[in-house]
Amino acid sequence: MFKSKKYCINSEKGFALVLALIACLILVALGALVINLSIGDLKTSGQILGEKRAMLAAEKGVGRLIQEFNAGTIPTSSQNTSADDLAVDPNSTYNISIPFRTAAQSMVGYAPPWGMATYSIDVTGTNGAAAYSSKQVTIGVGLGYGPIDTSLIYK
Repeated sequence: MFKSKKYCINSEKGFALVLALIACLILVALGALVINLSIGDLKTSGQILGEKRAMLAAEKGVGRLIQEFNAGTIPTSSQNTSADDLAVDPNSTYNISIPFRTAAQSMVGYAPPWGMATYSIDVTGTNGAAAYSSKQVTIGVGLGYGPIDTSLIYK
C-alpha cells in the first residue's frame, strides 16, 4: 500500500521577519504623521506671526499719520514707510492712502455753523518676509479737523 504524503506548512521560520516588517511600517507611518503635524503647526505659527507684524506695521502707519496730518496741506500721493520705521523691521512696511474728504460734521459744544472737516484714510501694513508668507492688513482711519465754519464749505 501506498501512503500519500501531505505537505503541511507547519514551519514558523519566516514569522518573525514578517512581524518585524509590520512593526517597522507602523513606526514609519507614525513618524510621518508626527512630522506632518509639526510642519503644519510651524506653517500656522509663521502665518500668525506674519499677520501680527503686518498689523504692527499698519499701527506704525496710523501713528505716523496722526503725528504728521495737517489739514492745511493734504498730500496728493500716498505716503510710504519712513526710513526710521524700516530700521526696526525691514520686512514690515506701511502705506498711507491719499486722504479722502468726507462730509463736514457738527461738533459737540459748538453752535452751527461751526463744525469739523472729516477725512477718510486707509493705512495698509504689509509684512513681506518669505518665512511668514507675505501678509497684509488694512486699517480704516477717520480724522476730523476743526472747528471750521461749515457755511463756507462747498456742499
